Amino acid sequence: MNEAYLTAFRELMSMDDVLILVHRNPDGDCLGTAFALKRAFENLGRRVCVAATGTVDRNLRDITDGAEELKPTFLPSAIVSVDVATQPMLGPDLACYADTVDYNIDHHYTNTEYARNNIVFGSASSAGEVLFDLFRACDVEIDDVMAEKLYAAIAFDTGCFRYSNTTAHTHEVTAELLKYSFDAPAVIRKMFDIVPLRQLKLERVALDSLRLYHDGRVILLPITRKMLEENGAEDEDVSGMVSLIRRIEGAAVCATLKETKEGDVKVSLRSADDIFDVSAVASVFGGGGHVKASGCLIKGSMEDAEQRLLSAIEARLCGQEDGV
Repeated sequence: MNEAYLTAFRELMSMDDVLILVHRNPDGDCLGTAFALKRAFENLGRRVCVAATGTVDRNLRDITDGAEELKPTFLPSAIVSVDVATQPMLGPDLACYADTVDYNIDHHYTNTEYARNNIVFGSASSAGEVLFDLFRACDVEIDDVMAEKLYAAIAFDTGCFRYSNTTAHTHEVTAELLKYSFDAPAVIRKMFDIVPLRQLKLERVALDSLRLYHDGRVILLPITRKMLEENGAEDEDVSGMVSLIRRIEGAAVCATLKETKEGDVKVSLRSADDIFDVSAVASVFGGGGHVKASGCLIKGSMEDAEQRLLSAIEARLCGQEDGV
C-alpha cells in the first residue's frame, strides 16, 4: 500500500473534532464506511460526527444507529470525505465544506482528488474495502460494531457480492469481517430484501411506463410524482428499481428517472454488460460514479430529461459500436 496514503491516514487518526462527510442521498457504502470510521474515533475517545445532504433511507438506518438525518454538530478541526468522488457530490447542505476537505477516502476511479490528502483506490470494490485495508495497515483495532458496518458497506456496493467489482481481495476482506460477532444474513436482509407493500405497488405501476430503445439494449423507467403520490410511496421506495430493470434480458444500459419534489429529475444508471460505461453518461450532467453504476441530477421536466439522457446514452452507444 502507498506509504503516503498510510502516513495521511495515521495523521487523520491522530485528529480530534473530526467531521466525516458523505455524498448526497447516502447509500450503504458511504454510510457503512463513515460509521465504521466514526466508531474508530469514538473508541479513541475523540469527538466525531457524520454529515450528509438528504435523508437516510429506511433500509439503511441500522447502519446509522437509527439516525434519519445527519447534520454537523460542532466546528471541526479536521474534515474527511468518504466515498465522495467529486465536490458537487456533497450536495447543497455540505457545499460550504467542499474547498476545505483535509482527507478524501474513496474508491471511484473518477475521483478528482480535491482534498489536501487524497487516499483513493480506484480498483477497490467499495470505500468499505479501502477503509478495512487502512485499518489493518495502520493497526487500528476493529471491533464487532465496526466489522458489521464495513460488511454492510462492502455488501451494498458489490450487490451482495454479485457485481464484477467483487474481487478475490474483496472476498478475503469479507472473510476476515465474518470472524467478528454480528448477524451477517440480517444485514443483507435489511438492506436488500425487506420492503413496504407500497414499494411493490409502485413497482407494478411504474413498470407499465417502461421505455425500450435500440431493440431493448437501452431501458428507461420514468417515475413521476403522480405515481408516488397515487401509491402512497416515498422517494426512498424508488432506490432499488434500477436493479430490477437491469435483470431484463438483452439490456446494455438501464436507468430510472425519478421526478423530485423540486421538479428536477434524479437519474440512477446501471450497465448490464461488460462494455458500456455509465459514468461517462452521468458525467455529461455533472454526475459520476462507476463504470457499471452511476447517477446524476438533470434540471428540467421529465420529458426533457428523458430525451437528454437518451441522447447522451445514444452518443456513447454509437461510439462504442464504432469502436471509439
